[in-house]
Amino acid sequence: MSLDALFREAGDRLAGRTVSRRGLLAGVAGTAAGSLLLPGCGGGSDPDARFQPKDCGIGRIDINVCYAPYRVVRSEPADLLPKGYKGVAIRKGPEPDAPIIYKENEPCIMRVGGAYGRQSERDGGVDNDCPAPPERAGMGAGRGFYWGYPARSSGSLNKGGWIAGVVDGVTYSEPYPDYPGKFCGPASLDFDCRAGDDPNSPYKLRCGTPNRPRYRCGGGGPYFGDCHAPRMNYVGIYEELEPYTMLTSLSHERYNLKYEADSVTIFWLVPGDTVLRYCTKCTDRNPNKRCPPQTYDPNKKDCCRSYTCVEVVSARYCPKGITGWINTSVLFDSQPQTQADIQRALTEANGSFAGF
Repeated sequence: MSLDALFREAGDRLAGRTVSRRGLLAGVAGTAAGSLLLPGCGGGSDPDARFQPKDCGIGRIDINVCYAPYRVVRSEPADLLPKGYKGVAIRKGPEPDAPIIYKENEPCIMRVGGAYGRQSERDGGVDNDCPAPPERAGMGAGRGFYWGYPARSSGSLNKGGWIAGVVDGVTYSEPYPDYPGKFCGPASLDFDCRAGDDPNSPYKLRCGTPNRPRYRCGGGGPYFGDCHAPRMNYVGIYEELEPYTMLTSLSHERYNLKYEADSVTIFWLVPGDTVLRYCTKCTDRNPNKRCPPQTYDPNKKDCCRSYTCVEVVSARYCPKGITGWINTSVLFDSQPQTQADIQRALTEANGSFAGF
């Protein structure tokens, strides 16, 4: 079954669970004191295809998603937002009170009238001339939460996640076909869904990067890195080296599950989730002069930003069986608990709706 088919099949499975965020964090969160499983950043490729999951073999220019413009039309209830805020939050899960994503110690909340791009599924591939991809199904309550990215004019910092559309019969955001800008994706590698199948549409021609000056239907072979027989890992707490709160640390991109290493995000994982890990590879050399131990490659004698291909076994906000890439720094071989770190996280989260 394809990754997009798993998305559709998941449907409302993530709705209706009542485990509290604070209880989950206290009960199962790992910490940076745990034992990491990073045998270097990945320099070769195991020829045994059994250890190379198909859905981890999507090259960056094979993804080919688009973003449909949506607009926030109503604020969420005040009791679901941090005090003093109005609008619609970007959340880690498709639930009304799922944790709000933080960036630079600020909650990511879009103002009423603000726009965002709703992410599609992937297209049919370069062999099929990359047709316009279908809309990615909503999830959660009534399938009413959509995965999207805020526009710069939305009033929110740029973090992708779940956004309330129509929940319990109330419309919080809706399609915005007359949006005057263009949604080219977080890295401008994708295109605005209004282009449809037209390769010459301005919604494709005006999307691109300096190395790829316009969007193109693309394809290319993936690189798996070092692959091994799957083993269980746990998502734990890795605290930022920078002077940010625990809430911001837990909203770092390293908790994003992606189609490909360092590419398009599709879900958030949180401490306490369990995964099977398969392949690990380095995506960037010397990203940090301080060289945290989990980014050290003993084979190269330097640092690297490392990603690992995983299959979800159990997760708070991601369906079982989903496969993707996650930053290796949050993966642990056990569920270690340092009570001081857990207590500090709970203290910082107390009274907020950011959760973890």
